[in-house]
This record gives sequence, structure tokens and C-alpha cells, in this order.
Amino acid sequence: MTAPAPHKPYDFGDVGTSGAVGLTGSIDGAGRLLALNAPHPAHGYITLTTAEPFPETERYNPAAVRAYRAGLAALPGVGFTLPEGPPSTIHTQPDGAPILHVRRGESESITYASSGQAVQIIRVAGGAPVWSGRVALMRCAYTQLTEGGPVPMPAVQTRARYADGRLIIENPALPAAAVIEGLSDPTMWERYTDGPIPVQIGGRAGENVLRYAIAPSVEAALAHLEAPAPTPDSVQAVWAAKLAELPPDPVLRRGLVYSLLMAVPDGAGACLLTDHMLLPLSWNRDAYYVARALLAWPGNRAEGQDVVRRHLLWMFEQAERRDGFWGRCYMANGRIKDGAFQLDQQLFPILELADYVLESGDRMILQRLQAPLSECLRGLMGLRLAGRHLFPTAETPADDPIAYPYHFSSHLLFWRVAQQLARIGVAGEWAALAEALRREIGHSFIAERDGKRLFAYATDGAGQFHLYHDANDLPFALAPAWGFCPATDPVWRETAAFAFSEANIGGYYGGRLGSVHTRAAWPLGDVQEWLIAAATGDSRRAAAVRARVQAIAQPDGSLPEAYDVATGGVVSRHWFAWPAAAYACVALGAFQHREPNPF
Repeated sequence: MTAPAPHKPYDFGDVGTSGAVGLTGSIDGAGRLLALNAPHPAHGYITLTTAEPFPETERYNPAAVRAYRAGLAALPGVGFTLPEGPPSTIHTQPDGAPILHVRRGESESITYASSGQAVQIIRVAGGAPVWSGRVALMRCAYTQLTEGGPVPMPAVQTRARYADGRLIIENPALPAAAVIEGLSDPTMWERYTDGPIPVQIGGRAGENVLRYAIAPSVEAALAHLEAPAPTPDSVQAVWAAKLAELPPDPVLRRGLVYSLLMAVPDGAGACLLTDHMLLPLSWNRDAYYVARALLAWPGNRAEGQDVVRRHLLWMFEQAERRDGFWGRCYMANGRIKDGAFQLDQQLFPILELADYVLESGDRMILQRLQAPLSECLRGLMGLRLAGRHLFPTAETPADDPIAYPYHFSSHLLFWRVAQQLARIGVAGEWAALAEALRREIGHSFIAERDGKRLFAYATDGAGQFHLYHDANDLPFALAPAWGFCPATDPVWRETAAFAFSEANIGGYYGGRLGSVHTRAAWPLGDVQEWLIAAATGDSRRAAAVRARVQAIAQPDGSLPEAYDVATGGVVSRHWFAWPAAAYACVALGAFQHREPNPF
């Protein structure tokens, strides 16, 4: 496995639901641009990047995928290079706002995005700098460990022209264009090549203000740059208002800020991406926890609710469904990327809708979404095993094959969905279904091991069980908070003990909970341990887990998919919205039981 970089690059972005285009990007430790990304109507998400295209012949090679994804955290940058001198320092604003400062001696750069454009202010001590590097405009690679069917990659064609301080980079195969304004070299040129293109353009001594935009056409990109460049102070003021009521916890702040940056506008709706660099796709499962964190954001509830409302419109009205079912994952334009059927992916949008209604009191959305909601519920009920309340799935919540068709935590999730549907008054016998699911779980999912009873990970419904627990299965850890069972329940407690023991083969790594999907400890497993400790009243364990998560977080507060227990280094996915969002949910008490709003 490729050795992880010392730390991930730093990220910035615009708030996509404020009327902007949802720009996101990352810079290296010297302030040079690694990627600038934006949604695209045909291809989902595109990137102006220094990365090489992923080899299409390696789509089903997990080792090649891991190596490519790890390499994205150590890309060479493009842009102005600050003069050599004292070691550079880089940081976000102290409050966690995505405004990035790099200082090297008397030189500095500031990077941020707002109102559809990214801005870099570079102040160089000494001579004039040079904007240089190797760059291409292409569709994001969408590199998956469990490839669900490659989407044909458009050719990486690069047409670049420079004149009068403006660099235009186009890829006619997409089509798309990136515009960079604010350069000062007097020369003019035009080049065309397949693949990335090397660029070297002079700047001016002193201060340089560069503005970037990406769009499907040159004209659309230029339109984003018609307004003056937003200032760092104006952008900071916006973020300061959002962050004012949060405690000084960098993981909590990162979880909320990154969740907001992952809201990509799409017409009346908004897609919630899982990250902007490695896999800018949307999984309903990940998106639920991102949405739940946004609903719990103190001091920013109105915006959080608006993002979730728009995501619900996107899920129920815009996202493609096949035979009435949502896919495994989506591109930002609402098209299914992977069509594999996962039961929990059908349930999380419905739970998100119910949670939103209970949090906001907005019953108008129930009326608007009544028809697609009813269609989804009919499809789900049509899957029921005759004479039982068992519902099959084709894969685990880790996107992996499953040993038996009936998955425990997905049935627990279904119980929660039925309970919440009853609370918000959706027509149907949902309270009765919740009780039937509770009985079915007790009848079909409890297995014996060494004379003790515990919940099996999966079953065939006829007495065969798979004993395992995975970091992706948060519904289990939420069972007491949701009211499925008390934390004193012996079956639940035995399952928790099994999960954090060497008996949990493939899911236990040096005292931590992980997954066979990536064989290492997962922050999502730490979040589960935090929930279990809180439910059982073990405040010392809860505090220790929270401190551990903060210790393994990256310098910007972000959490990876998996990490090395011994070193805390990233094993997989430097970028991943779900873990920090789930952490934020627990820190903000989002899963604590609340009575429904009296409508």
C-alpha cells in the first residue's frame, strides 16, 4: 500500500447554495493550486488539476486505485512559487473558515472562493514571480475500490491561450473552460495538446491578484468574473457569522464547514458529495449524516435547513431512479454512477426527509414530495419476503458483497424510518411496521456465540448467520439513542463487546473498529465507540475516544476513511465528508431523542 503523505493538502470552496456555482479546490503547502473543481451538467464534476488522468485499464485494480488516490494528496502544484527562505506555514482561519494563508518569510498567499470565483492574493518579496506548472482540465477520475461500472472518460484535450493577462484553458471533449485572470506577462501564445500542458507565465513584483472560474464554456466562465473579486475580509465576515456559536473543536468545525462546501447546486436542488478530490460522487448513506450535521449546526440553522431541503428535492425529484430505486451512488448531475442495490441507500433519504420535517416544521415539503415518497415506499414494501418482515440487499453498506441477503443494521434502520414516518403523519401503518420489524429482528438476527446471544451482521433468514461488525454500520451504535433498545439490553451489549474484540475478524484492528473494505481502523468506528460509551454512561471512555479522534485528525481537522493505529497516518482517503460529519452529529447531540414538533 502506498505510504501516506505527511498530511493532506488544504481545501477551500464556495457555498454552492448561495447562488454561486459550488467551486471547491485544494492547495499545497506552498500555496500552489492542486485542483479547482466545479459541477458540470454532462459529466457531474470536472477539475482543473495537476493530476495525470487515471489509466482506464486499471479501473478494476484496487492497488492502482489506492496508489492514484494517495498520490492526489502529494500532487505538484501550479501557480506562483514564493521565494525560497524560512519554512512556509499554512493554516485556515482560526475559526475554521476555508480561507487559506501561506507565509514564507516576507511573502504570503491567501486563497479562498466566493460568488462563483476562486481568488488568490500573492504578495511576493523580491523579484517578479512566475506562474508555472503542468495542468489539465478534465472530468474527475471517480476512482473506486469497488468499481460499479466505469463511466467513459472523455478525452483530456488541452487548448490553452494566453493574452493580456488572461489564461484560458479549454477541453473541447467535455466541453469546459477555465479562465485565470490577473497575470502580467506581455507575451501572447496559443497551444494545443492531448493530456496536461506545461505553462510558464510571468507575474509582477509585489502583489498579484488572480481570479479563477470554471464553466462549460469560455463565455460562462468569463461571466463569473464580471463582478469584482471578493475580499478576504468580506468572505471572512460571512464565515464568521456561521461559525460564531461553535466550540473550539477543529474536527467539529471541519465537519460542518466541509459538509456545507459539499453542497453542489443543481437547479432547484443540491447534491451532497462525499468529497471534492477523490470521489466527488454522492452516496445516500454519506449524505444523510452530512445533512444531519447541517440540521444541527447552531447559529446557522436556517442555511443548514435550506441545504437539506434542496438536497431532498434533488433526491426525490431530480436524482435518477431505476425501477423506482435509488442507485448505489450518483454523479453531481443526478445520474446514477453505480446501479447496485443496497437496502440502506433506499432508506436514508426517507429518514432524512422525516428528520428534516421534525427539525424544521416544514410540512409543505411532504405535500410536494408525496408522490415520489409513496413510490419509494411501495417499492420497498414490494421487496418483503413472503410471510416475513425481511428485506434483501445486494451489498453491504461498505459497497462489498454480502454473505447472506438480509442485513441487520439495514433492518434496524428500516425500523427507525417506519417509526419516524409514523411521527410525521405519513399515511400508512408505519407504527405497526416498526413493531413488526422489531419482532423480526429479534426472531431472525439473534445468534449464539460461546453461549451468548448477539446480533448477527447478516442472515439467510433460515438460521444461517454471518458474525461480523463493520465501521460503516452506525445504526447499531445508534440503537439506544433511537429508542430501539436500552443500552442495558444484553444482546446489544454483547454485540458491542464482540465488535471491539479480536473475534470480529476483518473488523477489529488494534483495539479499534474498522472494515474489510479497507483493513485498518476507521474514524467511523471511533464514532461508533463514542456513541456506545455515551449510551452506557462511560464518560471516561467517551472522552478518550473523542481525544483520540482529534489526535488522528489532519491539521485542518479532517478525518480519513482509515488510519494506522500505531502512527495515526492516513491509510485510505485523505478526503471524506462522512466521518467528520458524523463526529459533528455526536458532538452537537444531533442523535439525542427529541419529541416531534407539534405541527
